[in-house]
Amino acid sequence: MSRVTNSMMNQVFLADMHNNLTRMLQMQRQMSTGKLHQHPSDDPLAVGRELSLSTTIFENEQYQKNLDDGIMWLSNTDAALNQITDVMQRIRELTVYAGNGTFSETEYAAVAEEISQLQEELMNTADFSVEGRYLFSGLNASQKPFVRDSSGKIVYAGNELHVEYEMERGVKSQVSFHGREVFPVGYRQYTLESYEVPLSFSWTGRSEILQITVGDRTAKVTIPEKWADDNKNGLQDVSDMNGFRDPGELTGYSLDELASLINENLAMGDVGKLVSVSVEKDTNRGVQRLVIKSHTGEPLSVTSWPATDFEPLPSDEKVSKPLDHSHIGLASYLGIETSLKSVEFPTGQAIDPTNSPIYWRLESGDNFAEVRIDGGPVLSLQDLADKLNSAAGDWLQVVVQGDGEESSGYDYEAPTQKLVFRTLDGSALNIYDLNPTASSTAADLGLQTALVMDDANAVFPLDGLDLNMPALINVEVGGQSYSVKLYRDRIGTLSGGTWNVDALKVAEAVQSQVGEDLIGYRKLEDGRVALYSKTGQALKVTDLPFGDPQFSDYTSGIAANLRVHSGITGDEINGTTAPSDGVIRIRSGGSTVDVAVSAGETAEDIAKKIKGLAGSWLDVSLSLYDENLSGPSGSQRISLAAKDGSPLAVYDVQGDVAQNFLKIDTALRNESDVSEWSGSGTLSITVNGYTHTIDTAGMNDINDLIDTINARFQSGDVRAEVVENDKNDTEDLRLVLWSPKGYVIQAQGDVPELPPSSPIRGGMGPYNQVVASRTSADISYTDFFGLLDDLVQAVRQGDAEGISKSILPKIDEAMDGVFRIRTQTGALMKRYETSSSRLKQMNLNYNELYSKVSDTDLAEAATKFAMAQSVYQASLATIARIIQPTLVDFLQ
Repeated sequence: MSRVTNSMMNQVFLADMHNNLTRMLQMQRQMSTGKLHQHPSDDPLAVGRELSLSTTIFENEQYQKNLDDGIMWLSNTDAALNQITDVMQRIRELTVYAGNGTFSETEYAAVAEEISQLQEELMNTADFSVEGRYLFSGLNASQKPFVRDSSGKIVYAGNELHVEYEMERGVKSQVSFHGREVFPVGYRQYTLESYEVPLSFSWTGRSEILQITVGDRTAKVTIPEKWADDNKNGLQDVSDMNGFRDPGELTGYSLDELASLINENLAMGDVGKLVSVSVEKDTNRGVQRLVIKSHTGEPLSVTSWPATDFEPLPSDEKVSKPLDHSHIGLASYLGIETSLKSVEFPTGQAIDPTNSPIYWRLESGDNFAEVRIDGGPVLSLQDLADKLNSAAGDWLQVVVQGDGEESSGYDYEAPTQKLVFRTLDGSALNIYDLNPTASSTAADLGLQTALVMDDANAVFPLDGLDLNMPALINVEVGGQSYSVKLYRDRIGTLSGGTWNVDALKVAEAVQSQVGEDLIGYRKLEDGRVALYSKTGQALKVTDLPFGDPQFSDYTSGIAANLRVHSGITGDEINGTTAPSDGVIRIRSGGSTVDVAVSAGETAEDIAKKIKGLAGSWLDVSLSLYDENLSGPSGSQRISLAAKDGSPLAVYDVQGDVAQNFLKIDTALRNESDVSEWSGSGTLSITVNGYTHTIDTAGMNDINDLIDTINARFQSGDVRAEVVENDKNDTEDLRLVLWSPKGYVIQAQGDVPELPPSSPIRGGMGPYNQVVASRTSADISYTDFFGLLDDLVQAVRQGDAEGISKSILPKIDEAMDGVFRIRTQTGALMKRYETSSSRLKQMNLNYNELYSKVSDTDLAEAATKFAMAQSVYQASLATIARIIQPTLVDFLQ
């Protein structure tokens, strides 16, 4: 029992000694490390608090760095905005000076040059960078925000996202402004871009007056016809001094000469002060286009009027006017006419509303009128104009325009007149028939601006497609394209096993995906649907290929079968393969392509060939519009549209593939050889409501007739040419008449086997194809740099009124926008500086608390260590005295 007791005592003493030693070592470690805890087990609660405080301090230090970096970024942003403000202020001063209208031409040029240099300085300032990061590029901070594109225009290359830092736990805040906030796209530009024409283009049209209106200001320019009806070669000809336009008597203007003529004309107002007229050339493709731009951002409109008062001819002062008259105008030919004009009527012709009722809707913005005339006395054109003016009120002007005087003899043309529609404020105008089944007079008169969708025969493909695979159509408004997705279950109605397309649902889908501000539609009284451009900009609709690779060569044909596919929509293809060889010619005013077809080629083969040869100027759509996508005979058709929106002509050069297989021809082509033709009578050609009658007597061959037709129509409404029908027989020639305007051509007279009328491929009224008339210039939007481009041009032209009334307020608006961004920048800087001060104070407090929780009090630790050391030494002494004899006793 004594030994057990001694053993227990020894264990107690040894345990105490080890505890004292541990305590002393802990005190020693705390003094050496300065920390209270080495392991979480030392004090779990205290260590947990210590870790929490450590994390908070670390996070706050990172937030502090973020705030410092953000403040630095915003400080540099403010410096850049300050420089931008200074540059803009100088631009404003120059604008005020230029708007006073007291400068000379030299002074205007000097101011324009300084503004150009300030624009460059403004771009360089906007490209401000810090440590390789561009301030105004959004998240793409490695990319210069503003650069010049290939045309020399300044464009934004950054993105529209903000650089954001985490300033507090779970709170992200922006530290940058992107370039589109500093220079937003908010300034309208109005531009009229013509159809493409060849680089060799020569305008041989009649004398006319172009009326150009910008805002409430109007100027006119006369474009005199270059025609000399006299004996040029010293040999007396029948055609000399006969008052008619004959071969060799016309000389023309190049597009550059026309641009200069319009820019520099001062006779009826300074057009150059209102617009900038330029020529854009694509030498690689061999085409060019005329561009008219309002440089004040005000609405732009162009109307052409025939100049009927001729100067005396140089050869015979007794002849003061031509006996015949051309009808094609420059603006109409180039597609830049914004007034709406009807077909032409022989003077005195009346409209019988009983037989041809008028059910029209006219719209312009919030203004509209519905005109219903279906009985009563016959109406002259002036009577109809009066009724339309009365119905519309003070927002619409309808006038009757006369054209020429009556000629006589075998060469004959009756005088004509037409209706011309314009809104008084220059806004867009839409006209369409309310019930095309009962009456289509708006379309028949060439006045309809809407595309009328008829869904009677439109189906959506069923088999072979993924249920979620949409049909695609392209809708282009004013040059801006939108790919519209049409899902079967949203635009179709299932009837039996067929998905019938609902035109109203298609219109709703187009409007929702393109925008209510651009597209309007209306369900008509006969169930059809009118689709139109609310802005009056050029509207174009085409089918796009399916997204499914298996059907990527085909479209659904929905636009084609709704009869709104722009350009030419062929009839159902006759057969599965071409029965014979042939050559098809496809042409617009600016481009031409000949496509050789071999017997046995399918429609798909030919469509691919057209795409490959035409390149970038033509849209080609091959539709499989039967419901099961099987493509049997009668279920395919080809649709063609020029990308610039100009009308197309398609005809067979050799063979009859276009006419009888693809059914896409639009021209008049006679069906027998004319290589031995000679004139012996008259040929009457009717287009757009008027007729030229040509005396062919005395013409030696078909080339004489071709030259005469082109001279009389001045290569405008109608153009003539001869083609070799058989490549192996150069004597087998055919006459072709086609219209650069897309008109239906009717002919009668002295040409063998000439069809009475050209085919209609989707068009209505005077057109043989789908053509949507524009009633407004194209509208685009630009930023402050684009505004400066307009300002420079306006200053160079000395347009003081436009500068002060239109451009100066926009500069003030732009400066206000920069001031707002500077205000936001300052507010963010103030906020972040306050947050930074708060974080610094908080971190001081956290560090103090952390020190109390985790750091050793050296004085206290030293005292505790001394005490622990004394206890340890005492325990050693005690143990030595007790354990030693006890051990001897144990050993004994």
